[in-house]
Order: sequence, then structure tokens, then C-alpha cells
Amino acid sequence: MANWANAALTTAGFFWTAFWAFGLGYLISAMIQVFVTQARMRRTIGEEGPRSVALATFFGFASSSCSFAALATTRSLLCKGAGLVPSLAFLLASTNLVIELGIIIAVFLSWHFVVGEYLGGLLLILFMWGIVRLTRPRKLVERAREGVAKEEEKALDWRCLIRRIEGWARVARAYWMEWGMV
Repeated sequence: MANWANAALTTAGFFWTAFWAFGLGYLISAMIQVFVTQARMRRTIGEEGPRSVALATFFGFASSSCSFAALATTRSLLCKGAGLVPSLAFLLASTNLVIELGIIIAVFLSWHFVVGEYLGGLLLILFMWGIVRLTRPRKLVERAREGVAKEEEKALDWRCLIRRIEGWARVARAYWMEWGMV
């Protein structure tokens, strides 16, 4: 029984340790779905230029490192009108350039490996950008948007929506839908 109790405690500890990355990532995804309009997303990272890619990379760097959560957020970005390259830059940055991963690598290996990890992540984003530009998958992107796009809910100003219970109820619905995808 002691072994079973230790196994249960270890399992609960691992779950709790990993839960924050899922929870934070899905919360970010849900808030993007509810509070960010398509017009605002298109203005911010809708183009495939250096500014949009740099912003998406920074947002990925600052976000969760959970792959499922990063994928859910990338899906939300693409649905809301972000360009394919910035969306993929966010995805790659949120799984390769995250702060907590850098800290862990620095603690267990050294700062040299952190530099390698971050340079490798940036090179990965640049290579992806080049491949997307060469292949020009516009029809594929449009089909993907159609497949996951939802009808834009009644457009309310996010400042108004964030203060209303209705806005947070929408966030909660989107949040649980993200968990359902897992």
C-alpha cells in the first residue's frame, strides 16, 4: 500500500506541475477567441512581414511551453486572421524559445546551451518562413481557416466585454472546449 500511495502522490505531483502550462495556454487561447477581434488581429500580426513575425515570436517566447496549449493558441490566432507565418512563428517560439525552458537548460547544462537553444529556435522560425514563402500554400491556409473558423460572435468592444459576466462566460466556454480537444 505504501508503494501505491507513493505512486499516487508522484502522479498527482506530476499532474500539478504540468497543469499550469496547459491551463495558462488554454486560458490565453480562450481569451484570444473572445476578446480579440479579427480586425485587430489582422492589424497586429495579419501580415507576413518582419514586424508581425517578430511580435508573434515575442508573444510565443512569453507564453506557455505546453505543445497542446501552443497549438490551441496558434489555431485561435489563425482563426482570428493572423497570417500563417506569424501563427507558425508563435507556435515555434512557444515551444522552443520559452523562458522557463531557458532557465532549466541554464541550471542543468549551462548558458551556452541556452544560447544554442534560442539560436536554434530563431533559425527554425527563419527556415519555416522561407519554406512557406517558397511553397505559397494559400489554398491550404484558406481551407484551414474555413475548417476551424467559427462565426464571429456579436462584435463588442473588448473593454466592455472584459467587464461583463457574459465575456467571462464566453472565455469559460472556450476554455473548456480547448480541454475537450485534448
